[in-house]
Amino acid sequence: MLFLLAAVFVLPFLIGTGLFWSGWRPGKFSNYGELLQPARDLPAEGLKHADGTPFPNTELLGKWLLVLPVNGVCEAICLKNLQQMQQVHIALNKDQNRLQRVLISSGTVAPVALQTRFPDLVLGVVAPADAAPWQHTLEGSGKTLYIIDPLGKVMMRYAEPGQMRGVLKDLERLLKYSWIR
Repeated sequence: MLFLLAAVFVLPFLIGTGLFWSGWRPGKFSNYGELLQPARDLPAEGLKHADGTPFPNTELLGKWLLVLPVNGVCEAICLKNLQQMQQVHIALNKDQNRLQRVLISSGTVAPVALQTRFPDLVLGVVAPADAAPWQHTLEGSGKTLYIIDPLGKVMMRYAEPGQMRGVLKDLERLLKYSWIR
């Protein structure tokens, strides 16, 4: 009886240790986006506000970022994704203040039109001379969406941001378990 009782308590630890050391991982993960491993750092410089003034990365730190990079002008797909990003932001309810939506463009943007349509959107422009590190970190097709943590690490990518329900679920989970307020 004592041996059976000890086996009930010790056997799960032995099985778990064996699975860990054998390298077994579950086949399905609970996140909807692609987890980037290792997480990429945001480039330190090269970003400007839409009016041409420097935009230091320190202004982006401290909040979770939902970033849409775009090469050139924000067209119909880009505007649709910005609208869906706004809906995700609103759906976060009490955690809205912990998330910032960002559009990073490597071309010209129409800041007045975008700011009136999306008032809380942060606009950043990358100069052509500084575009290489930004394009390496954030491929900007207007279709790929990124989540960046409050420390400036690009950690999750969505190749098809049309699945915004998955983006919302991932953000809710990240904000729930994040220690950074």
